[in-house]
Amino acid sequence: MPQDQNSTKRRVLLVDDDKIIRLKATKMLEQCGCEVATAENGWDAVTKLEDVKPDLILLDITMEPLDGFKTLTLIRASRGEYAEVPVVMLSSHDDVFTMGKSKDRGCSAYLEKPLDMTALKQVLQEFLSIRVAV
Repeated sequence: MPQDQNSTKRRVLLVDDDKIIRLKATKMLEQCGCEVATAENGWDAVTKLEDVKPDLILLDITMEPLDGFKTLTLIRASRGEYAEVPVVMLSSHDDVFTMGKSKDRGCSAYLEKPLDMTALKQVLQEFLSIRVAV
């Protein structure tokens, strides 16, 4: 949930099975003023929710053993404080089917990989009210 602009850094949970992508995206998010926690897969992400208390989740679609679609379904079904956290799906597949399937499961937005700093900043502004120069 977005916090007051003057309070603590916004917490982002970044979920991706690719270590290089996690490192690059973490650096980008930190440059935008975010506090970043990472998870290697869907199970890892679900177990970290309570500790991280994310304001935003960036979630890769293609992962094993629990893919992004199933992870998103679990997050949305939790009915707890994380059921309403904005979830941005990440994928190198920008086809209409993948985007539609993401929306059907309750994602808030969709970003294509590799991540583009301008698009990332727009998402941060939209969901976390983080004002960063584009």
